[in-house]
Amino acid sequence: MNLVTNRRQTLALLGAMAAGGCALPSANAGSSTRNVMLFIADGASWGTWHMASYYEHGALGRQPYDRFSVKLGMTTEPLNTASRPLHDAVALHGYDGARAWDTTPVTGTLGQRPRLFAGYDYLRRDVTDSAAAGTAMSTGVKTYNSAINHDNLGRPLPYVTQRAKARGKATGVLTSVPFSHATPATFAAQQASRNDYAAISEQMLRNPAVDLIMGAGHPLFDANARLRSEPDHHWISAAAWQALQGSQSPRRLIQATADFEALAAGRLRVQGPMLGLVPVHDTLQASRVAAVAGADPARPSGTAFNPGLPSLALMTRGALQVLGRAPQGFFMMVEGGAVDWMAHANDTGRIIEEQIDFNHAVQAAVDWVDAHSSWQDTLIVVATDHGNGMPMGPQSDRVPFEPIQGRGRGVLPGVMWHHGNHTRENTLLWAHGAGAAALYAAVHGIDPALPQRLGHGSDGRTIGNDGLGRVLMRLV
Repeated sequence: MNLVTNRRQTLALLGAMAAGGCALPSANAGSSTRNVMLFIADGASWGTWHMASYYEHGALGRQPYDRFSVKLGMTTEPLNTASRPLHDAVALHGYDGARAWDTTPVTGTLGQRPRLFAGYDYLRRDVTDSAAAGTAMSTGVKTYNSAINHDNLGRPLPYVTQRAKARGKATGVLTSVPFSHATPATFAAQQASRNDYAAISEQMLRNPAVDLIMGAGHPLFDANARLRSEPDHHWISAAAWQALQGSQSPRRLIQATADFEALAAGRLRVQGPMLGLVPVHDTLQASRVAAVAGADPARPSGTAFNPGLPSLALMTRGALQVLGRAPQGFFMMVEGGAVDWMAHANDTGRIIEEQIDFNHAVQAAVDWVDAHSSWQDTLIVVATDHGNGMPMGPQSDRVPFEPIQGRGRGVLPGVMWHHGNHTRENTLLWAHGAGAAALYAAVHGIDPALPQRLGHGSDGRTIGNDGLGRVLMRLV
């Protein structure tokens, strides 16, 4: 069965499932959703989740989200792949399950990579970028590539953090890459182009809809967290950085790892808007230079970590200490942004490091729910914004869609990369807690290959990234 794009056919199939004993939870569930946490492993292809699980646990099914009650596919194609608004409402791209999983051999190359199979070929074309994908998840509206909460007519769009703040909730945006990068920006800014980092950084820091921001992008440090001789204002404008130093700073600035640790332990209390700016330039760990960092055979990459920097998991615990005190609850987005950066590089060791840190951040949130809230109050959604790199098994040039090969805990799995950019694959999504069943109302098709080939869910029900965005907008 192919992914069903006709809504009548989809509803008929879902009805048949329910009649056959496949219960469909009420889409009205979640009216009491108090806290919403969205975790995005940016650029995580199917194999990315599996690589990290095999390395850390020696098996699949051991991550915290593997126990979640809702498991869906999520399609990610943009409205169009232009880098500017086309001033229409025409959707130029979609997802066809028959083409996506087509095992017909093909010859030739695409971008200097062998084409191999028709499905591989299809998945590497007409892909979203993180700006359009993040906008869809944050607003419920598909748009052009490069848009930060702007539609295809060039108009700014209301987004979920604004909606949450208007309802009295606290809000937070966390990332392992620069805080002004595309995905975090779509939860805290509105700009026509993702590349205007100066304007995005200034808007984010003065945005009253976002209480807490954490991420990299420090102008005074390099990729190995060493002090620069001159500031680099690529990710944060000189004006924004200067404003943070004055008595009228728009945010309380936290920089020292000791402060991140104190925040996570509840020893540091912060009143008012906050920026946790990690003292490293572009990523917490992924972009470190091996010749500077030195060797560490215990790491999947064989390279020592930058010393003295907080992990995404520690940042998550700190954010929950702040946001979790809000009387009306909170909305928080946490991005493992460097997963995508390492997928572009086809770096198996470092993408495993980044995905494991992301998984630990999810575990920190689950632990917080168990200790300080309940699943009747709190929703956690775990997803990606798109695939990247197409990592599959070591013989996937001959065996189409061969899964990642586990080789034991602490051993790099068997992997073959097929691309160096984003993909159109039907991605994996997990959800649990208050309002999770509302995601079923956004189902727009069935992709049986998800359970059959990937073991994800039971029936292949699939939503769009814009469908996720609309559900989040309703739940907050």
